[in-house]
Amino acid sequence: MIAAPARAGYTAPLPRSFDHPMAYSVRRFAWDDVPLLTASEAAHGPPASAAPADAVERMRRWLAQPGMQPERDCFIADDDGTPAGYAYLVVEQPIRRGVLIFEAAQAGRRPLLDAAVSDARSIGLAVVQVDVPETDDALRSFLASAGLAHVRTHLHLRRDGAQTIDAPLPAGAAIRSAGRDDTAALTDLQNAAFRGSWGYAPNTTETIAYGVFELPDDPPDRVLLLEEGGRLLAYCWTHQGHAGAPGQIGMVGTAPAEQSRGLGRAVTAAGVDHLVGIGATPIDITVDAENPPALRLYEHLGFTVRWRSVWYELRISG
Repeated sequence: MIAAPARAGYTAPLPRSFDHPMAYSVRRFAWDDVPLLTASEAAHGPPASAAPADAVERMRRWLAQPGMQPERDCFIADDDGTPAGYAYLVVEQPIRRGVLIFEAAQAGRRPLLDAAVSDARSIGLAVVQVDVPETDDALRSFLASAGLAHVRTHLHLRRDGAQTIDAPLPAGAAIRSAGRDDTAALTDLQNAAFRGSWGYAPNTTETIAYGVFELPDDPPDRVLLLEEGGRLLAYCWTHQGHAGAPGQIGMVGTAPAEQSRGLGRAVTAAGVDHLVGIGATPIDITVDAENPPALRLYEHLGFTVRWRSVWYELRISG
């Protein structure tokens, strides 16, 4: 899997389809390819415990997120008419990054990577990055041979069991669920909390609203807001992909001026208790390996590191 950044120079876009020397052809996505992408993800992606019956519709919703342009940034690899996978370059223009998400048979990886890098250059991105499991030696070797360098490691933690935490809130604080009217305030808080963090691209109200209220299988996601005196100070974004799936804590953020007060711990504990309450266990969370305070917080709440993923980067321009 891989994604991208802003416009600096311009090269001619790829034609609708083009040949690759390895007998694979790569063409651009069309909307009638959604079932093909869904099947490719199922074939080449990680096994799912219970794939939802509406997987095609879920893929369609994912592709329809605000700011995404699948007809420009998504590519299909074919071997004599037989699909060999796809690549999607998620463009993050504010930080000139492209994150490549791809699911492909081994022989289809290079033509798809070439197509994504060409796309990134054409829209002026500075880097292309991809996140892969640390244990996938074949994919890591391929990326290194293609000139990508390991730049970051993420830790993937899990909390087993169904014990609640019931952590006390700071005096004067209260927690409630976000509604649509909170979208602007949530967007501002998230952007402030993560400003300057590695790999973070500022969000818009449109992307936040879509991610919370439209994208989930059973919308909305539950985003817990911690307030004090009417001020929004911290949040915890929780998610369950489908009934029976593990719970996920997607992002936890605290207003910069309010950090070191224990608000992050309080709102994360509330998120854990919510997921336990709806039967979304075990619970997963991801943390940057270069963020020891966050790692310690999650370990204190019962999470343990289960696996690691590594980010590779190809720098295109300065």
